Amino acid sequence: MPGPQGEQGEQGETGPAGEDGTDGTNGTNGEDGEDGNANVATYTYDLSSESGATITVNATALSQEVIDNDLILGYLLKNGNTYTPIPAPIYAFALGDNSDIAVEISLNRYWMFFYEVGTENLKSVTAGQLDELKLIVIESSSTTSGKSSKANTLSNLKSAGVDTNDYYAVMDYYGLAY
Repeated sequence: MPGPQGEQGEQGETGPAGEDGTDGTNGTNGEDGEDGNANVATYTYDLSSESGATITVNATALSQEVIDNDLILGYLLKNGNTYTPIPAPIYAFALGDNSDIAVEISLNRYWMFFYEVGTENLKSVTAGQLDELKLIVIESSSTTSGKSSKANTLSNLKSAGVDTNDYYAVMDYYGLAY
């Protein structure tokens, strides 16, 4: 039978800190990949069969929160290799075949309006003149400077030397695949 419990004694002083351990190594499954950017997303829409003076893309990524807060960049791909930022004051489909392109963004919709250059007359595009639309949504951080989050994000890109008219420069900056 155990005896009566005695009073607990005082705790001693804390001992010295131990030495730092050694860094671990990467596993044998391969090397670490490049860090991604969870704050930027790219959405691609096939426009090859679209025609008309107004083209509407159903873009569910354009939630009210995204529209209100984030920077949305649009690029049209033509001939499989040339990305042009939109809206665009002059968009060349082919030699002598130019259009002005206006853009309107609303909940889950990205609207493109094609006009004769320098006029307010709508101009139809034919199927096959456009390949695809790429939308890049860049999450904006809030700011206390009074500047809107979108303007602040755009300003930060320009300060970093990123030409937002250059699709490839934007994708490279964020480390995203073309």
